[in-house]
Amino acid sequence: MLSKTNLLWVVIVVLLASCAQKKECHNTQRNPILASNIYSSKAYQAELYRLIKESPDVDYYYEMREEIFGEVYLVVSAYGEAFCGKLCLVISEEDASRITIDPSRGYQGAQLIGLKYKKGEATYGLSNLVYDSMEYLVD
Repeated sequence: MLSKTNLLWVVIVVLLASCAQKKECHNTQRNPILASNIYSSKAYQAELYRLIKESPDVDYYYEMREEIFGEVYLVVSAYGEAFCGKLCLVISEEDASRITIDPSRGYQGAQLIGLKYKKGEATYGLSNLVYDSMEYLVD
């Protein structure tokens, strides 16, 4: 029989493991479209956007800036109640110079509070979602 101390350690380990799984959810994706496509594909981005629109509460975390198909993207992890994925937002040339998120400053994983984006015209890129603004960054 487990002692109270051992039982407490088991509970702590289970809680820590469940927290770690949230960070790794890209590797354990249960949504078949997100699981079978790379995040930079149009199918992945369309499905993730659909899930975000259906979710009442989504948290966003900075991943990186990336150039895909000649356009600069802000890549953020989006966590909803029953999903997570990497959302790619087009950054305009004007915004690229004034966005204060600098990858060299170690912002990866920082939460983006009040992130706003809008639908723009789809060009040859993978996403027609365009970064609009954010209230602040929690590092």
